[in-house]
Order: sequence, then structure tokens, then C-alpha cells
Amino acid sequence: MFSSLTSLTVQTVFNMSKKSKRSFLSRHPKLKKIVYSFYGILIIFLIILPVPLFILPKKYVYKLSRFLSQLFVFPFIREKTIKNLKYAYGGRMTDFRANAIAKKCAANLLFSAVDCYYLWFFKPFYNFDNIIIEVKNTNCVYDSLKKKNGIFVATPHYGCFEIIPAFFAMKLNLTGGVIARKFPSDLLTWLNRKARQLHKVPSFYDEARAILKNLRSNNVIGILPDLNAKKRLGIPSSFFGKETLTLDIHVRLASQTGAPIVPAFINRHVSKPWQYTMIFYPPVCVDKKVPQEIISKKVQEINDIFEEHIKCYPSGWIWFHNKWKLW
Repeated sequence: MFSSLTSLTVQTVFNMSKKSKRSFLSRHPKLKKIVYSFYGILIIFLIILPVPLFILPKKYVYKLSRFLSQLFVFPFIREKTIKNLKYAYGGRMTDFRANAIAKKCAANLLFSAVDCYYLWFFKPFYNFDNIIIEVKNTNCVYDSLKKKNGIFVATPHYGCFEIIPAFFAMKLNLTGGVIARKFPSDLLTWLNRKARQLHKVPSFYDEARAILKNLRSNNVIGILPDLNAKKRLGIPSSFFGKETLTLDIHVRLASQTGAPIVPAFINRHVSKPWQYTMIFYPPVCVDKKVPQEIISKKVQEINDIFEEHIKCYPSGWIWFHNKWKLW
């Protein structure tokens, strides 16, 4: 699917750079599989403990989540989050501000876990009208669908992004699915796929034909292209002015079908963190059968949209991922 030119370019760029140290789990794949399997078993255990979340008012659940995030999440993500923030912002990012954003990032992570609990475990009682209280620029979606080529909805790992495809399927009555990544644990991958199916959202793992079929049926496909991509799946680009690799599968498939790519964000409210505003940006359009340089240009265009939004609301993004290969 990817051209030899792209592979050569990626290999050349990264061979010139100093090889970064791999994480402990990356160097021990068997242990990594055990750890992720434990996560899956933990999720199964949590399924049978929904009563406290169901009984307590949400404001107390999220207050408790914020408190727990500072005790158990913040210490683990603080160093990586601050390192990425200072690398991305340079001298503009002070120690005080980086630490404050890291704390909010930790709270957002646990908030998102609670969001998923309500979304999936309490599906019969889930009311999108009480969660998504405002949607901006929906015309970007409906106008794009008028072209009858389907659309991609591209969003970063920002807020509880799992709400977006469920909202499309259950509230907007738009069918499709999401391009998903497999976890190191087969159990965790299976649980994640089954959870999305509760809201009629299928997951596509390396299934280009199924994705193309959905686009040609004028359906909606979600993708999260913001994290650092593997060499064989990404192309050189920049994010916050720093070199990285970015997935280009959505742009390549869009060039085959003519599907517009609509960037989307889900902004968490400060006073009521279980509520969101959903924002759509004007679509990025890709002509059919464009050359590699246009593919790269469109990938960068989407990166720039993500960057501008994250600059306005930095605490919503997952800053502790190894986006720029700093460790």
C-alpha cells in the first residue's frame, strides 16, 4: 500500500538520527503481553463493581477521580509529560505551567476512564444529550457527506475520544466504524472491540478493503492519527515544529475514494467534567490519485489543525506518549 519512495525516505531520516532507548516493556514483549493481559482481567473485574458509580452523583465521582489521579496517575506521567511539554514549547513552557498541565492531564486520563465506564457499562442509561451539550459546525459533517464518498473523522487522543464514534452511531444515526490499533494483549483487544460494538461501532484492524467498502457506501470512518507512527506506517512530518512520524493511511485511502477528512475535537467542561462540547473543523479534501508530495502536505495540514487546537486547550491531550521519541 505504501510506496517504496516513502519507505526509503523514512528509513533515511531515521537512520541519520540517534537511536532512542526503548522502554522496558518494549524490550520484553512477553512481559508486555502479560501486563496488558492483566489490564484486561482488571477490566473484567471492574465490570462487576458498577454499583458505586451508579449510585453516587457524578459530581462526587469526578471529584474522587481527580483526587485519585493526583495520588496514583500524576506521579507516573509527570516526568514524561513535562519533558514533552518543554520540548514542544521550548523556553515558553515554565516549570510551574508544565507541572500544572501535567496535573490536569492526569485528571483528564482518569476522567476519561470514568467516561468509558458510563459509556459502556451503563449503556441503557446513557443519555448523549446530557453528555454532549453543544455541537459546533455540524455542517462540516453533513456537507461532506453530500459528496457521497464517505468521510473520515480524524481526532487526536484528546478527552474521551471513544464518545465520538458512539455519538455518530447512536445520536446522529451515521454508520461506519473506527480504524483501531491492536493491544499487545488479545484479551484487551477483544474487550475493546466488544465495548465499541455496544454502540454499533465496529473496529477495523488492518482491514483496508472493509474501510474502502464503508467509504464507498457513504459511511463515516474514525481515526486517531496523532501518536507517533511505526516506520512502515508513517511518513515524516512535524508537530509543534518538531520532527515526528505520522500515520497517512487515512489520507491515502481518501485519495482513492475522494472522502473528505473532517478534524474533530471533544472539549471537556471545567465545572462539569462529564460534559463536553464537540467541535468540527472544515474538511481537508484530497483529490484522487495524488502524488506522494500531496499526501505529505495533507498529513501536515491535519497535524497543524490538531496543533492549533491543542495549543488553545493543552491539558486535554495525552502528553505522556513518546510522540517525539525522547526516551
